[in-house]
Amino acid sequence: MRISILKTLLFAVPMASVLAQTTDLKMGVVYACPAVQATMQVYSCAGPGPGDMCDVQTAPSGRPTMRGKSPRQQVMAMLGICHLQTPAEAQGAARGGGVGAPPQAMSQAGPGGFKVGDTVRVLINGWIEAKVIAVHGNSYIVHLPNGIEVSKLWPIEVRRLGKLTAEDHAVGQYDAHERVQVLINGGWHEGTITGQNLNMYNMKVPGFQGDFGSDELSTTPENIRISTTAPPPPPAQRAAGQVPKAGLASCGSKYDGRWEQIPGGMRIVFRGGKATFSDPLGASEQFECFMGDGEILFFKAGEFKPVDYFKLLPNNDGTLQSDLGPLKKMGN
Repeated sequence: MRISILKTLLFAVPMASVLAQTTDLKMGVVYACPAVQATMQVYSCAGPGPGDMCDVQTAPSGRPTMRGKSPRQQVMAMLGICHLQTPAEAQGAARGGGVGAPPQAMSQAGPGGFKVGDTVRVLINGWIEAKVIAVHGNSYIVHLPNGIEVSKLWPIEVRRLGKLTAEDHAVGQYDAHERVQVLINGGWHEGTITGQNLNMYNMKVPGFQGDFGSDELSTTPENIRISTTAPPPPPAQRAAGQVPKAGLASCGSKYDGRWEQIPGGMRIVFRGGKATFSDPLGASEQFECFMGDGEILFFKAGEFKPVDYFKLLPNNDGTLQSDLGPLKKMGN
């Protein structure tokens, strides 16, 4: 199977960048393609159709020159991330500088203050660390941990390591869990960043009623600012063994032992006021056990509210009734 020499280079660039512009194809000239750190020359094409084959030579930075055939459609897509090489760029490449970069670009800081050699965070599937290998305007060419080199746009896809600064917030950068204010229907509302999808931030806004009653929404940085209000006090924590509310008492040793659903299913081991739940797949979780009003309730450590998905009712025959069926004591 024959593989186009341009196909691997195009895989390294987001499709939005490939389709961002169209350019007239010129034969025999050198194109600089900084997003993939390569130059390209097209010597001839069999015709103007998308599938017509073109004679193409590429020179990826630090790798041998390659010459072969590629469909005209791939050539035109490649031009979307390339430009005619300038004399300064040609001189820089001849002296060993980055492809498509003037010689002085290696030492100059780009937007955000990052330089070649700096380690930054870049947005891939979440934020990961990468090393800057070239700066081109608002784009950074970075080397990923898996060895791939890609172009990332500042400020959307490139940011500093560690805590963001006021300057970062001013250009629309926010990290998950940061407290912000979001503009909704002309008013500012408190919220918390939960995630990011390119230039869209996801957040939770208490009191907001979106689709299906959700308190979550997505918006662009223009509608977000960092919150200046004092953070809410942390929720009160219940001391270990403390009764969550009046009318309840610890299970103590009343149900101590191993209880199981018959046939096989959930298993609960009661021991000294605690209950450890195990499912058939081996996962387990421990709760504090309390009794009251004929029910057995379970609480996570430190919480005053019982888990709302599980409680037990004592049966007259000595079993414990759950929504999934009765549990029988099988041993100590």
